[in-house]
Amino acid sequence: MTKLNIGILFLLILTVFSCKKKDDNSILGLDVQPENDLLGVTISDTSSIFMHTQKVDSVRSYNDQYKYLGSNQDPIFGRTDASIYTNFSISNNLTNVTFGANPIIDSAEIVIRFLGQALGDTSTALTYDVNLLNESLVYGTSYYTNQHLSKSSSKIGSYTGQLKSRNGYVCLILTIDKNMAQYILQTPANLINNSTFQTANKGFYITTSNSSLGTPGSGAIRRFDLDDNISGVYLYYHDGNSPSSKGQSFLFSFRGVDAVRYNHIKHNYVSGSNSNLYSQVYGAGTSDTIKGNSNVYLNCFGGTRTRVYFPYLKNFTDSQKVSISRAELIIKVDETISPYTSKYAYPANLALIASSSNGTEELVWDQLETTDFVKYGGNYDATNKQYVFNIARQMQRILDDKNVNYGFYLVNALPNKSYVIRRDNRLERVVIGGKSNISYKPTFKVTYVKFPHDK
Repeated sequence: MTKLNIGILFLLILTVFSCKKKDDNSILGLDVQPENDLLGVTISDTSSIFMHTQKVDSVRSYNDQYKYLGSNQDPIFGRTDASIYTNFSISNNLTNVTFGANPIIDSAEIVIRFLGQALGDTSTALTYDVNLLNESLVYGTSYYTNQHLSKSSSKIGSYTGQLKSRNGYVCLILTIDKNMAQYILQTPANLINNSTFQTANKGFYITTSNSSLGTPGSGAIRRFDLDDNISGVYLYYHDGNSPSSKGQSFLFSFRGVDAVRYNHIKHNYVSGSNSNLYSQVYGAGTSDTIKGNSNVYLNCFGGTRTRVYFPYLKNFTDSQKVSISRAELIIKVDETISPYTSKYAYPANLALIASSSNGTEELVWDQLETTDFVKYGGNYDATNKQYVFNIARQMQRILDDKNVNYGFYLVNALPNKSYVIRRDNRLERVVIGGKSNISYKPTFKVTYVKFPHDK
């Protein structure tokens, strides 16, 4: 080959490579094709969505240190009362405790530290009542928010007012009956150990259910820490044989290996709730679905859940197999019904789970098969005022006939598979637009690839 021919060949190769786009991953024409045409991808956002609100009678209340106490007249959800059942124990698991030969009680009080979280108007003065339990709290027992224990008919303490400061912390401080406290001081046989003590002193029922609430929005439910160092039952006493002796105190704790406590929650939708919410939670049959067309409601403490159903999912595979890339349920907060305020915030996240054939709750495969809950979603998007869930795995299994489409539940819970079952610690609530809500209509956006020749 002559030098001239070699030079021409080199120029031709150089010209070909110099014309190639810098993006080696690009495909000719993709930058001008509609999104739906890319690689045979189809995007559908017209699937029908039916939703309605369901009343939940109770959820499990877990035995941890954080408990809720108070009453609120919610302008949308009606009245909610949160009460506490708790035992108490000898601090540090001490044994053979004695208060001297002649201890005389000066005063006694219950102190519980407030953590700052609240639902409603904290300026409302509530009435706090304390009753002794006649029935022991049993460690390891699963207690539910609608469960009552036997208690004394007479109160050992009652206080109407605001929280107070104690050692620089905001606390609930309840003065309790001196006779009860005197019995504890002067009965050393019950102070041998905590098992003996709790057999004799079964605990307390603390409630604000007798509080008189006025206008919508009045009253508050607060989050308290029973395990805080300052929380407990304080007895203040002196030596009766030495009247001039310096007073002493002893703390009985709400924490420790013997601690058992749970919340009793009462939702009263008859008392001033939104009429549409009321008609859904007390409705029956298919009318519930229609009543949820405008709005659905997720209450605090697991009081309600939303039934979600996509009736025509199998239409995606009428004539061909499909591969689901994303299946996003986008639900929007209806701020006209429930505006965001410091008194009524929205849940930081929600969860979308599946229904079984008998209506029980099940995890979706997008929760089971991943630790990446960013893809599954559920977190509140404050910019767009919405929650987005991606249930692509669950939908693929439905289309492949590995799962049956019995519908879904939208619940006020953490989306993580390990914690979604828990509802008793959800203080916030939210109102969501239904399928006929013009401004806040939900969308089910499915991204998939068709395989028309698949056998």
